[in-house]
Amino acid sequence: MKKYLLAVLFLMANIGSTPANATTISSTLNADNIFQLYVSTSNNTLGTLVGSGDTWGNTYNFTSQLTAGVTNFLHIVVNNVGGPGGLLGAFTLSDTSFVFANGTQTLLTGDAGITQNLSGFGSAGNATVSEGANGVGPWGTRSGYDQLVPQWIWNYYSNNGDDRNTVYFSASILVPSAVPEPGSIALLGLGLLALLAWRKRKEQMSA
Repeated sequence: MKKYLLAVLFLMANIGSTPANATTISSTLNADNIFQLYVSTSNNTLGTLVGSGDTWGNTYNFTSQLTAGVTNFLHIVVNNVGGPGGLLGAFTLSDTSFVFANGTQTLLTGDAGITQNLSGFGSAGNATVSEGANGVGPWGTRSGYDQLVPQWIWNYYSNNGDDRNTVYFSASILVPSAVPEPGSIALLGLGLLALLAWRKRKEQMSA
């Protein structure tokens, strides 16, 4: 009986530890003028560089993996080199293993889940300032967002402005609270234990 029980425990442990497909985040963005996109597991550090761009009229697309089981952070550094500054973006998670601060798997610039500051990551974040939805002047409509309607954001309303700010944008990517429920692994374990109990009774009756 003991060896069968150990076999069940070994099987359950191996099934439970089977790695799931990594969650990915898909990022679509425009930035006026130069940007770098990072994914980090600390809000105090840049993290891993995902991609960059230097042409505000181009819509950039990137896909990157998240680190499972911990809070991840989306970090975007945007440097304006004169005239209006802004960031336009849409970010989508591949599954429900993570959520943005808005409780969904989609985050748009203009949502409350994105903060900004002029000091760097790890500093207190402030609310972003909306400069208008995709299509607003002076940028016009940027392609690649389908039915999504992100807003241009900056640290102030710069549509008619002129600055050389470097703005640090941050968004948390959270692990949702687990809701206890009988999963397939637990049910499999119960079934195997019931089978072992039946086998033991059969052996006792045959003795």
